[in-house]
Parts: sequence; structure tokens; C-alpha cells
Amino acid sequence: MITAIKEKSFRVLTKLFLPSLARNMEQEGTFQVFEGSSAITDESEYFRIYDNGADVTIFVFSGMDVLFAGEPRFEFRKQLDGIGHNANFVFIRELRRSAYHTAPSGSQDGLEYYTKKVSELKNQLGARVNIGMGASGGGSAAFYFGTRCGFDHVIGFSPAFPETVWTGLGPQLRALADFGLLFTRPLDYIEVVLVALAANVIAHTLTRSDIRSFWDVYPRYRDTEPRPSGTIIYGARCRPDAAQAELCKSIPGVKLVPLRTGRHNGPGYLKERGELATTLANEIRPVLRRLGVPLTPANTATGRTVEPRSEAVAVTE
Repeated sequence: MITAIKEKSFRVLTKLFLPSLARNMEQEGTFQVFEGSSAITDESEYFRIYDNGADVTIFVFSGMDVLFAGEPRFEFRKQLDGIGHNANFVFIRELRRSAYHTAPSGSQDGLEYYTKKVSELKNQLGARVNIGMGASGGGSAAFYFGTRCGFDHVIGFSPAFPETVWTGLGPQLRALADFGLLFTRPLDYIEVVLVALAANVIAHTLTRSDIRSFWDVYPRYRDTEPRPSGTIIYGARCRPDAAQAELCKSIPGVKLVPLRTGRHNGPGYLKERGELATTLANEIRPVLRRLGVPLTPANTATGRTVEPRSEAVAVTE
């Protein structure tokens, strides 16, 4: 009952205060916070693969669908034209709204399922350089699966790990009591409240499920050697995201990029300012250069869609 009320509140508030995001989530068929037994079970709906025969693959993990800055995935691909090198793309849609803990079939081994699938697609595409990217819960997924699957670099827009930065009682009260943000940037404040509400619904649902093992994004990334280098792009005025960045700044190889906003949706903020493509290029190009990838003009030809194979592969620890 409580979960249903929270989800209804999320939908109403999103349509009221973030109409463009709501429209695109409806167009993508991914509006519900948690779809439960009604979620799509067709595995192919969870993956969109574009194989351009490139030696760089970018894995894009969805998280409440703010990843695309309110854009359909095809439009988001255009934001990456400026990286200076052709790339393959893998878009991963988490339609069950369980932070990747539930597989498309509904089984509770989602973390192992997605680890195997991402590893399989990485090997299938055969790129020399692999980069993970995501926003919010998708940012957590980029760091988690990027670590387990041996990526070279991960980019997280306000990655929500550890999840207590959003679900803990203290952080939630501090976010709700941020009256300075409320009176100076009310839409930013409302967005923070919406994210806290959604995070609460997901955490409550996972806690009541049969899932026995929850992802350990922060300690896994911090303690793994070698780990992928990382970039965290976050709203400096968003208290939960600023706390998360402060926690991660001491990890070697992590670069922090603060934005002058109180929003959680960093891609949306940058898109509105016309700076999303430039920001992505500024973060990806140095990584490619460091890894010895020649930065020639990007090939914008449409790639061919690859159907993900269903057989499992060994989990990479």
C-alpha cells in the first residue's frame, strides 16, 4: 500500500514538474518505478546493441531513465559524436526498477545475470577499450559492472552509491531540510525530493524481496585492484550527491567534476545549457588518449543491431 502511494506520487510529481522527462519515459515505455510481475520478460527488450566494428565500446546503463537527459537513446548517441573516435554502443535498460538485482525473467539473481551478460557482450564486440556510463542508479551500475567485468573507465553522473546517501534517514532529512535550495532553486529541490522518493520505493521493495545478496558497489570498487579509472559528475549543490563525491574523492584514479547546480540529473542540466556533448567529449577523449586510441573524426554511420546471445559465460570477479 505504501509503495503504491509512493509510486503514484512519483508519477504525478514527475508529470507536474518534469514534463519532458515524463513524456520520454512514457515513449520508452519505462515510466513505472517498479513494474514487478508486470515487467517485460523478453530479454531483447533490455539490451540495444550497435556494433560499428570499432575498437571502443561504450556501455550505457539506465537508471530511472534520467541517463539520457530526457532523450530517447537514439538521440543520446548523437551527444557522443564528438569523442573523436568510432565506437560501439550497448544500451542496457533496467525495466524492473530493482537496481539490477532482478533478471529480466524475474529471477532474483540479477547481479550475476547482468555480470554474465555484460561480460558476454564485451567479448562479443571484442573492443580493446571498454567504457561504462550511467546516471543515478545507472551510475552505480556502471561502477559495479565495470569493476566486475574489467572495464577501462567508468563515468557516473551522480552515482547513487552507497545507497545510504539517498535512503539513510539522516541524509534524507538533510536533503528535505535544505530550505536554501528550496527558496533559491525550487525545481532543483523538487527533483531531489523525487529522487529520494524513488530511492525509498526501490530500497523498500528490495528489502521485502527474496534477494539475499545486495550489491556492494562502494567497497568493491574501492578495494579491487586493478580497478577501472572513474569520473564522477555531480551537482555540487545537491547534498546527497556532494556527500557521495566526498566519500569517493580519496580513491586513486577517481576524478570529480562538480556542476553548479542542485539537480541530481546532471545530464539534463548539461543538456539544457548545451554542454552535454562537450562535457562527455572532455571526459572521454583524455581516457582514449591515455589508452593509446587515435582520436580521428568520429564515424557517425549507423551500426548494425546485434542480438545478445542467451548462453551464460563465466563471471569475472
